[in-house]
Amino acid sequence: MPVIALTHLLQDISSGPWQKNKPETPKDPTLLQLYTRARAPCRDYYGLTIGETSVCLNTWKITHGPHLRPRQKQCPVEDFPYDKFFQEEIKNVFGHSVFQYVLDLGNKKRKLENVPTKVFLNVLRYLDAKDVLHLSETSTIFRELCNTEPIWYMMFRKVLRKNPTPEDKMMAFDYGWKEVLKMRLLLIKKASESKIKQTKSAQPEKKKPVALSGKNKPPAMAPKKE
Repeated sequence: MPVIALTHLLQDISSGPWQKNKPETPKDPTLLQLYTRARAPCRDYYGLTIGETSVCLNTWKITHGPHLRPRQKQCPVEDFPYDKFFQEEIKNVFGHSVFQYVLDLGNKKRKLENVPTKVFLNVLRYLDAKDVLHLSETSTIFRELCNTEPIWYMMFRKVLRKNPTPEDKMMAFDYGWKEVLKMRLLLIKKASESKIKQTKSAQPEKKKPVALSGKNKPPAMAPKKE
């Protein structure tokens, strides 16, 4: 069979009606993604993806040579409380707070850090910008949850008290909302500093009093006689 005819045949097979009716597997919404490096002298890298229904741990074994594909271990969230080996691996690599976060998900214990993303965003909308920053400093989980694009977009509107311009949106597409907020605050700081300098230069300088020497001093007035 010629190569062209074989190519058309493969295209017809891949785009047949049976492919269109094939149900798509739903994607697991990602709640949290973490990356870390193992302790020295080990040089392995770890990536943890926590979804609403599954937990996936990727391991790049760099110590014994580069590997293109990581070793992957996956576990349903509901089975995590019963998988002791997986629990110890996550606890040793990512710490107790991350382990407790996944364990609460498996046991269906609702806390602020494991509520759905939309609910978490709605809660943070009622907080001031300083309170959101303080919340991000309380634990590793909250630091990662508050360091996302939707949160920094909300922080942009809270801090500057305005909606972003089309220029801001273009910059955010390239650099992210966190960097755009830093740039805007830096421009505001420079503008205020230049304004202060202009007001100082516009004010007339006060003349300093000239100290008179003994020769130039006016004669003392004699006291009046009563």
